[in-house]
Order: sequence, then structure tokens, then C-alpha cells
Amino acid sequence: MKRNRRIQIGISLAFIIFSCCLVVIPLYFTVLNSFKPYSEIAVNIAALPQAPTLDNFVEAWQRLNYPRVLANTLIITVFSAGGIVVLSGMSGYWITRHENRFTKICYVLILCGMSVPFQCVMITFAKMIGLLNLGNQYMGVIMSNWTFSLPMSVFLVTGAVKSLPIEIEESAVIDGCSPISLYWRIVFPLTKGTMFTIVSLEVLKYWNNYLMTQFILSKPDMRTIQIAMMSLFNEALFSWDVAVAAVTLSILPLFIFFVIAQKQVLSSATMGAVKG
Repeated sequence: MKRNRRIQIGISLAFIIFSCCLVVIPLYFTVLNSFKPYSEIAVNIAALPQAPTLDNFVEAWQRLNYPRVLANTLIITVFSAGGIVVLSGMSGYWITRHENRFTKICYVLILCGMSVPFQCVMITFAKMIGLLNLGNQYMGVIMSNWTFSLPMSVFLVTGAVKSLPIEIEESAVIDGCSPISLYWRIVFPLTKGTMFTIVSLEVLKYWNNYLMTQFILSKPDMRTIQIAMMSLFNEALFSWDVAVAAVTLSILPLFIFFVIAQKQVLSSATMGAVKG
């Protein structure tokens, strides 16, 4: 038994180390080479910079129009994440606590969206965006993000609400709590771990979204970071030193977000594991 347990622990540690290497090594080389001129990158990408420089970041900042694309990406990400928390939270709560034929049908239809990838509907989707005059508008991207994030988010919320004792809500109703107040004052605080899990997953997806955003936003001043990055890679004056600096700039805000919120991320993951 002890030998089998040691083997299991060894396999688990090997898998964890391998997974960390898959993430850390590319990130290390990206950040490392962003401080090196192209002449050093061409010789040895693994070597430490002999003459560290910030010129790559300055040029990437200018060519990306970084303040503008960062503002566009932040607007879309923040409002998309905030909206999906409200929509999925209240929808999941209502479906769970008001079980009838109508809510069951709605729940099944919502979950069906999890099985349909965006690539299967992108042509029809592009036509609908045009008919609704949502092209080159923030709301076009934000509402689209809500649409494709709702199935998974509602699925997570319904699981969290089912684990809550209904007696707490019944006591609040007896005390005169309205349905809206009941959700925001009682249910939402008790499911904040699940909500933060949703925010963490969706922020990462919204930040890195390229295909759907490219369909909706075509104006240069509406570009997000990912669209600007692809434009940089397609330019005739492409250079690897500027490219890796641009990649570093694109991941920096997300890195700061997860560093600040790491305690909440870990507690949310732990809470989900305990409930599971």
C-alpha cells in the first residue's frame, strides 16, 4: 500500500512539474528576450541579455498604440465579466429555486450552447451583428461575450445554489426580504467563490479573444490588444525583438490581476473542490 501510494505521489508530482514547465518555460523566454536586441536573439534565445534595453518596449508601445488598445480591452473585459456575473447568477438562482417545466426547458436550451463552438455559427453570427447595427461597437462584443459565456456560467451557478440550504432563504422571506434583496444579500455572498471562479475563467477568455472580436471590431481605433498584436505580426517591418516585447506588454495586465487576486482564486478553487 505504501509503495503504491508513493508511486501515485511520484506520478502526480511529475505531472505537476511537467505542467509547470509547459507554462513557465515559454513565459521565461518571452520575458527574457523582450529585453534583448534582435542581434542577441538571433545568436542564442536562451542566453541572458548582454546589454539589456527597453527600446523594444518603447517601439512596441508606439506601434501597438498601447494606451488605446489597453483601454479598449479593459472596457470590453470589465463590462463582459461584470455582466456575466449578474446574468448567470440571477438566471442560475431562478432556475434552481423555481423548478417547473418552463425553467427545465430553459436550462436545457442554455446548456445546449456549451456544445456549439463559435466557429460553427460565426457566419450567421456576423450577419446578425450587421442586422442589429452592433458592428464597431463595444456593446456588440460585450453582448456576444455574454451569449457564449452564459451556458457554462449558469451550469456552475446552479451547482453552487443547489448546495445552499434553502432554510436560509425561507427565513429571509419570513423577515420580509424581497426576491432581489434575497439574492444580493443572502445568495450572492454565499456563492461568491463560484462567482470569482467564473470571473477568473471569463476574464482570461475575454482578454485573449481574437476571432469573435475581429468579426465585430474593424476600425483601427477600436482594436483590442490581441487584434493589434496580430496586426503587428502581419506588418512588413516585422522584428522578433519588438514582437516579444509586445507579447510581454499584452500579458502584463493579466499577470497583475492574478497576482493581486491570487488569494481569492485559491480560496475559490478550494471551495469548489470541497463542494465537489
